[in-house]
Amino acid sequence: MNKQLAKYFFDEASKAFAFLVNECNFAPPRLEVEESINFAYVTFMGKNLAVECVLDERESDVTCKIARVINGRKTHHYAVDEKGMRVREALSSLLRRRGVRERIFTQVQGLEFCDRIKVTLADFAHMLRTHCADVLADSPAALS
Repeated sequence: MNKQLAKYFFDEASKAFAFLVNECNFAPPRLEVEESINFAYVTFMGKNLAVECVLDERESDVTCKIARVINGRKTHHYAVDEKGMRVREALSSLLRRRGVRERIFTQVQGLEFCDRIKVTLADFAHMLRTHCADVLADSPAALS
């Protein structure tokens, strides 16, 4: 993974989601890089939920996921646990499941990847602020 890109992603996610730390009592962000698959994760941990910003360098993609925190650790499951309970979900999927039908993403075609990262992170931050009071409140029921 390009180290400069991972640092840029961390910096931009930290800025876009600063309200999680400053207003919602989530822990400051942590950066994890998975070199083998060229992914970078910026994670804001609450007591019950984590907000994960994910950069996929190979696909030039950015996403945001909401994950359960169990015993102080972010779940290791991808989507559901062994009991079939939802433990991680893409924020955009969560909104669609809740019935949000408005346009939630800004058009980024034609922008350089770094600019797309910044715009898309801002979109995800806006989604959280506008549609996810339960996530901001760190509610364990948010993924139900």
